[in-house]
Amino acid sequence: MKIKKIDNRIVLFFSIILLIAIVSFLIQFFKHVDCDDVKYYILSDHSQSEEPIEFYDRTHNAKSWKWDFGDGSTADIRRHTFHTYKNPGKYIVTLTINGECTHTRELVLTDKYLLDKLGTPQIIASKTITVGQPTYFSSISSEAKTWEWGFGEGRGVIENSSNPVYTFSTPGEKTITLVINGDFSRVAKKVIYVHPRVIKKTNPLDVTSYVYEKNAESFSLPRGSVKKDPLEDMLQYVPVAPRAKTQKDSIENIKKAPKISEDQFEILLNKVAEGSKVKDDFTDFLCDDLEVPVVKNDKDLLTFAQLCSGIKGKKIKIESIRLNKDKTNNCIKGMSINYKVKKYMIWVKD
Repeated sequence: MKIKKIDNRIVLFFSIILLIAIVSFLIQFFKHVDCDDVKYYILSDHSQSEEPIEFYDRTHNAKSWKWDFGDGSTADIRRHTFHTYKNPGKYIVTLTINGECTHTRELVLTDKYLLDKLGTPQIIASKTITVGQPTYFSSISSEAKTWEWGFGEGRGVIENSSNPVYTFSTPGEKTITLVINGDFSRVAKKVIYVHPRVIKKTNPLDVTSYVYEKNAESFSLPRGSVKKDPLEDMLQYVPVAPRAKTQKDSIENIKKAPKISEDQFEILLNKVAEGSKVKDDFTDFLCDDLEVPVVKNDKDLLTFAQLCSGIKGKKIKIESIRLNKDKTNNCIKGMSINYKVKKYMIWVKD
C-alpha cells in the first residue's frame, strides 16, 4: 500500500496561517486593557471653580484616551491634561480608554470667591493704647458666632466676645489676632503699638522746713541682748506659688499639615505597594502619628502603619478612599479605604 506524500506547499500554507494567527493573538493580548484595572487621577489643590484641575491616566496598555469633563466643553484626547471649570457645582467626568473601557467619577467644586463673599473679620482698636489702661476692641463680621482673640502677650486665647476689653502689661508692638467661627483660614490680624506708662515728675520734698520733735541723736535701740524675730521662722513655712508658665499665642502655635487631596493620597499609597514609598513618607500629612485608625473594606480596623505593611509588594486597585482631617491643622486623623488585590489574575478583596 502506497502512502501519499503531503504536498509541501500545503504544509507551508497552513504553517503561515498558524503563524499569522499566533502573531495576531499576541498583538491583541498585549494591547488588551483590563477595564477593572484602570488607574486615572483627578488632582486639585482646592477643588474650586476657575482653578486648573489636573487629569492624568496611568492605565497599563492604554493607547488612546477621551476625557469628557461634563461641562459641555470639547473632549480632550491627551493622556495628561488640565481643565478649568468656570462655575461651581457637580460634574460627571468620563474617561474612555482604547475606545472600550469607560469610567466615570463625580467632581464637586466650590465657589472660588466664597471666602471673599463671607469676608475676613475686621479688628477695630483704640488709636492710643497705654500700658495699664483698659483698651477696647471690637470686630466687624456679619457671619460671626464665636470669637477667639489673641492679644500678643503670650497668654493664648483669653477672650470670647465680639467687644473685648484688655489691659496690656508690657509696652511695645503687639499683633492682635481674631478667629471667628473656628475658621483658621480667615485669621484677622492687626499690629498695634502699646505706649509705656508716663510717670509725671513731681517737685522734690523740701526737708529744710521739716521740724523734728527731737534730735536724731536721741533715738537709740533698747538695751539688752538681741532677740530673734519670730516672723523669721514663720516665713520659712509659707508656701511660695510656682512661677506661672507663659504660653505663646495659641493661634500662632498651630502647626498645619500640608494640603493633600484624596487622589494625591491614593497615588502615594500605590507607590507604597510598588515599593517606592514607605510609611514614613506620610508623617507630615499625619502630623507624626502613624497609628491613626484605618477602616479597611468596611470591616477591618487597623492602623496606618499596618495598612502600609499589608499592601507592600502587592498589586492593588483602590476603589475608594476618604480622609478624615482636623479642620484646625489639616492633619489626617483617620481614613477609610476600599481596595482589591490581584491574585491569580483575579481581583479580590484583601
